[in-house]
Amino acid sequence: MLKPKRIFPTVTVFIAFIITILCLFAGTQKNFLENVDLLTLYTPEGSTDSTAHDFYSVHIMSYCQGTLGASDPGARVTRNVTECSHRKILFSFDPTQEWPVTHDENLEWPRVISDDFHAFRMTTRSMAVLYSIGVGAMGAALLVKLWTAVAPRAGQGLFECGFMVLGSLCVNVASIIATVLAFEFVDLINAHGKGSNVSAKYGEKLLGMTWAAAGLLLVGSAVCLINTFRPAAPIEKAVDDMEG
Repeated sequence: MLKPKRIFPTVTVFIAFIITILCLFAGTQKNFLENVDLLTLYTPEGSTDSTAHDFYSVHIMSYCQGTLGASDPGARVTRNVTECSHRKILFSFDPTQEWPVTHDENLEWPRVISDDFHAFRMTTRSMAVLYSIGVGAMGAALLVKLWTAVAPRAGQGLFECGFMVLGSLCVNVASIIATVLAFEFVDLINAHGKGSNVSAKYGEKLLGMTWAAAGLLLVGSAVCLINTFRPAAPIEKAVDDMEG
């Protein structure tokens, strides 16, 4: 009979696994979690000659673009996503490559913002790699748990905990990077975009989801380590022997 404390780490890593996958693949296709983004960049209102869209929502492995509008004059402004880019693990958003007209007179785009994105290019790529490693580690932990249920062997719990700790470390570091980008980088864009009607807003849903996954992994890893290294009480050993 499985005890709650034994299956608790597996439940936490499974939920965190699903949440992290959703964060990783959000925005990789149109109509798939488009609002779960790292940040949204709003471009200035240029002339009709400009090919820039109204907004660009930056995700972990892709970006989506579209227009802003409202059905009624007094209604709330809504986002209409027209297209999403192809997903790439080593993705980094570069405004200078997303539309041909960038630094012209029609689109008053401050060059310093393009430099900001270029400076954070390696940071965003490393974040995606960490999320990918975390997903792989969580998947390995679930496979080890399945292996343990089918063919129990000594030391399998240590492998499960090892993968959980690795996944927790990667997702927590990636969540920290995402938080820094969401707050500090967005503030930097807004500061440099003053006077040019360029602004940015961080994605609350992505931060909530990634920190939920990080918290679950942290708690699950701690419980897994306790279950693995804490000596079993004599009564528990007797019960296990009877059940075995």
